[in-house]
Amino acid sequence: MPFFDTGELFTIGGVSIRIGINALAILMGLVAVFGVFGLVNSMKAKNLLGAGFSAVTVLVFGLWTLATIFTFGYPDLG
Repeated sequence: MPFFDTGELFTIGGVSIRIGINALAILMGLVAVFGVFGLVNSMKAKNLLGAGFSAVTVLVFGLWTLATIFTFGYPDLG
């Protein structure tokens, strides 16, 4: 899995915390963005079932993307 190191985020107690993004997190972030478009369109059309599924998509994929980005933020112990 390709990993993009975006550099140092902050330091806690002498341990440098770095943040990174892998390619899968970027793709799932795009799914979350498209879910937002689907949510807006289904709300305009007053489609409650579509809005519900779109809201769940945005919630799940959006939180998963953030969790992946911050989980792959790793401490640089060396």
